[in-house]
Amino acid sequence: MPIPAAPRRTTSAALLTLLLGLMAPLAGCAMMRKYDLAQIHEQSAAQPERAPVIVIHGFLGSKLRNGSTHETVWGRFVDAITTSSEDDLALPIARLPLTENSDHLVPYALYESVGGVKFYGAMMDVLERAGRYRLGDIDNPKPGDNLFVFNYDWRRDNVESAQHLGKAIRQIKERLCEPDLRFDLVAHSMGGFVALYYAMYGTQDVLAEGRRAPVPWAGAPDLGRVVLLGAPLHGTMAAFRLLNTGLSRSLPRDVVFTMPSLYQLLPDDGESHFIDASGRPLAIDLYDAESWVRYGWSAVGSQRRTRRARRDNDSSDPDPQRLRFLQAALDRSRAFRSSLERADGSEPPIKVHVFGSDCIPTLDKAVVTETASGPATYFNDESTPDRNARRMEALLMAPGDGTVTAVSLTGAGRFSSPFFICESHGLLPANAAFQDNLFHLLFQAQDLPAAALRSAGSR
Repeated sequence: MPIPAAPRRTTSAALLTLLLGLMAPLAGCAMMRKYDLAQIHEQSAAQPERAPVIVIHGFLGSKLRNGSTHETVWGRFVDAITTSSEDDLALPIARLPLTENSDHLVPYALYESVGGVKFYGAMMDVLERAGRYRLGDIDNPKPGDNLFVFNYDWRRDNVESAQHLGKAIRQIKERLCEPDLRFDLVAHSMGGFVALYYAMYGTQDVLAEGRRAPVPWAGAPDLGRVVLLGAPLHGTMAAFRLLNTGLSRSLPRDVVFTMPSLYQLLPDDGESHFIDASGRPLAIDLYDAESWVRYGWSAVGSQRRTRRARRDNDSSDPDPQRLRFLQAALDRSRAFRSSLERADGSEPPIKVHVFGSDCIPTLDKAVVTETASGPATYFNDESTPDRNARRMEALLMAPGDGTVTAVSLTGAGRFSSPFFICESHGLLPANAAFQDNLFHLLFQAQDLPAAALRSAGSR
């Protein structure tokens, strides 16, 4: 998921950083020598029996177009630096539940590269070239296809996206007449939420069932293994920063405010991610909309009350519709994060592998302090940085990939031991060390049930 690490950069540079990493810096990584993956995995790739792969992108990772005119709205560089009155990326916010809010934009293709630099495109290329996978259309699969991309609307609720993933999996099985086929999921960033939720709950929406709802692993019979790449299992402060600062002309604060998926990327409930000017933790409820109003956060806090206004009892209340939407989004986010943290006391019935980076300083906290005009929130890289925030950089930052901290990535050790490489968030899919290890996992077909060992083209 992209989140700008340096707002002071030029617009083009900031957008390049955004699209390459869902907002992660591209510096600080060791140079990697080239891998000849085709040679390394030549024998394994020649074996016809393997589970088909579905690649799931992260936030901003699919192109969006007008469903009526087919005009691209997101997926070209120009879309990030221009605005259109006809095709706004903002979702409606008037209706509850949140899934009732929809517009005319639809995802249609993977966002593979920007500025000539491949991120998802690099991974897709190596899967086809070195892995000898055959890319197919997930909506119209054909015998022999064993590599698919699940494109989803990254603005929308992640449970909704997981339900669409389940529908796509059923459709592939039905059209190929392979009812026992199992898939390997390779999911980057927020796509890891979609993959993990589907594995745990299938197409059920369990968010209203409370914290005690069991984990049925309803999607597991459809899966061989799940590979999570840079997935923020404990959330990320990068999402909170994006909700407060926005990014580019197409993604200002008022637009990202309307996207339920971003709230589901917020840090876990109960953890302190705010400190005062002295470095002391602050007990701020991130999941209470009143906190957002009080501290002037995001679009709902745009009507900040000054000290004089508060003294004179000037209410300056935010728009009620925005406030209602915000609380609904925060409530659903809290329930979503709780659903991913539940455990039934047993090991997952499928293998879940975690990959990520721990070599880049990554935002983990923000400074909240009082100013003459009221509360202010500072990150480590503001365009007019607070001196205390700069001095407290060691407290604000943690090891990670520039977007997701290593602690968030590991998910409290619930899954297989994480594999760490040195790479920025957005370039993780293009990293040769990750690709090499991914092949080792995907070609371990002996771990799968016999029914899963038939390729999609074996009939």
